Amino acid sequence: MTTLYSLALEGLEIEELLIESLGEITPDIQEKMDALLESGPDKLESAAAVVRQLQASAKIAEEESDRLRERAKTFEAQAEKLKERMGFALDRAFGGKIKTAKWTLYMQKNADRTVADLVPGVTAEMLHEERPDLVRVKMELDRVKAVALYRDPVTRAQLPELLLFEEKIGERSIRIK
Repeated sequence: MTTLYSLALEGLEIEELLIESLGEITPDIQEKMDALLESGPDKLESAAAVVRQLQASAKIAEEESDRLRERAKTFEAQAEKLKERMGFALDRAFGGKIKTAKWTLYMQKNADRTVADLVPGVTAEMLHEERPDLVRVKMELDRVKAVALYRDPVTRAQLPELLLFEEKIGERSIRIK
């Protein structure tokens, strides 16, 4: 009888194989893992639990990454606000420039620039109808249409030789439910 304890131990054994190889499955690790997984359904059940745990860890890491990106934006915004206040201080108290032992701080005017944007509610398509010269159009291969024409024996011969088609065999993949 498989117990929760034995599942956990087998899962740890599988996880340890992955950790010690830093996620790279060498032929030696593959051999060990295959022998372990082929030794019974309970080993595959443990492996499925490890897969789910790794997927959960990946999701947590992704969420943490998002959180840290937001935190980085906050730090950048704080730095910009502080630089703004420093600029006011430089202009008011120091004539726009100061030199210390570590830094030289000064204010300078950036070059003027003009920015173009669409009026709120107006789309690039709407502008394109009126003035197509003011809208850039991205040119890319319509892969779905090209494959559909390639699969039809009648239209296949009419396709230009500028296209490359490669038949890829679907790989088998495991589903864990």
